[in-house]
Amino acid sequence: MISPLYAANNMIMKANELGINLTNLKLQKLLYILYAKYYVDTDGSLFPDRFEAWQYGPVLTEVYDIFKLEGPNPIVDLRPDANGRILIVSEAGAFGKSFKYVWDNYASKSAAYLVGLTHGDYSPNYVTAWRKAVDSKGLGSFIDDENIREDGEVWFAQ
Repeated sequence: MISPLYAANNMIMKANELGINLTNLKLQKLLYILYAKYYVDTDGSLFPDRFEAWQYGPVLTEVYDIFKLEGPNPIVDLRPDANGRILIVSEAGAFGKSFKYVWDNYASKSAAYLVGLTHGDYSPNYVTAWRKAVDSKGLGSFIDDENIREDGEVWFAQ
């Protein structure tokens, strides 16, 4: 497993290279989709942290807190970890494969589209992991990994 901050730094770096606006909201959704893709590809968790069901979709609280001062503005600066190191993840192997897929297919989408995806707006016959968590445990509850895997299986089969 890797730190979600390091994966976030990969996304910020890539967004800067390509001129893509990456807000905290969009970052959260891309991290969620990356987690789902990696889970489907490897049958394992990418991050030790768990996603919570917030109003606008899945959120990793630790990552949200690091970038919340950006507000709705694009994030441009990579962030250091607790030891003051600015790190990224090698884009080789399973992480790289999942990252490339998610970046190529979802990075150009708007934050609003990605919120709709995680809410299930585009799959009326499918109940997303976010919706299951909100309906059964309420906002702020943890999203079950097996339900995240189901999201990935639905989204990546299309």
